[in-house]
Amino acid sequence: MNFLDLIFPKRCVGCGKIGKYICNSCRKLIIPVAPNECVCPVCERRALAGITHPRCRAPYTPDGLTSFFYYNNVVREAVRTIKYRFVRDIAQEFVGLIPFSAYEIRSLVGASNTALAPMPLHISRLRYRGFNQAETLGDFIAKRLRIPIKTDLLLRTKITTSQVEKRDRKERLENMNSVFAISPNLVASQYKNILLFDDVYTTGATMRAAAGVLKRHGVQFVWGVTMAR
Repeated sequence: MNFLDLIFPKRCVGCGKIGKYICNSCRKLIIPVAPNECVCPVCERRALAGITHPRCRAPYTPDGLTSFFYYNNVVREAVRTIKYRFVRDIAQEFVGLIPFSAYEIRSLVGASNTALAPMPLHISRLRYRGFNQAETLGDFIAKRLRIPIKTDLLLRTKITTSQVEKRDRKERLENMNSVFAISPNLVASQYKNILLFDDVYTTGATMRAAAGVLKRHGVQFVWGVTMAR
C-alpha cells in the first residue's frame, strides 16, 4: 500500500469494501464469455470462438471477435468507473482478471507484424476526459501479449451519439458512416495483423466501421477484442 492509498483508499466497485477495486467476493460474480458463447462480429449471432461466419465474410469485415466478460454487475461498474469517474488506475487490476492466456489470443494473429490498436476517441471527448479508456486498458493487454500498441493508426473524425440509443440496425450503420480515418502520418499496411481493442462491444457497428478502414488501407487481418459484451 502506498501513501495515496492511505489518503484515497481503493474501494471495490461492486460492494464498496476497502482494499481493492474488485474484491475477492465480487470477482466471483464476474462471468467470462465462454468460447461457445462468442458471437460473429458481423451478424452478432453465435459463432464458435468468435470467428466470422463464412456467409458473413466480405473484404472489409472483421475476422472475428473476442470479448472477455459479460457486461453486467461488477464488470459494468468497473468500466463506468474508468470511463465516467476517470479512475484510471483500476485498469491494471481489471485486465489482470482476464481468464484467457496470452497465447490463446496471440495465436489468432501470429507473433510477427502484429499490433494492438485501441479504438480512438474524438479529439473533443479526449480533451474533456483527459484520456482514452480503450488506450488505458489496451496498454496493459498489449504488454501482457508482448505486442506493440499503436495509438496513431486510426483517427475518429466525427462525434457520434451512443450506439446503445440506436435500436435499429440501419440507424447504427448510418451513425458510424465516415467516422474513422487512417492517420496521414502512418502506413497501416506495415502491420499485417491488428487486434482492434475497445472497452465494450454493444452493437458491433463501431468495430465493423473501424475494421473496414484498416482493411482498406492494407491490414490483412483484423480481430476485435473487448473487455465486455
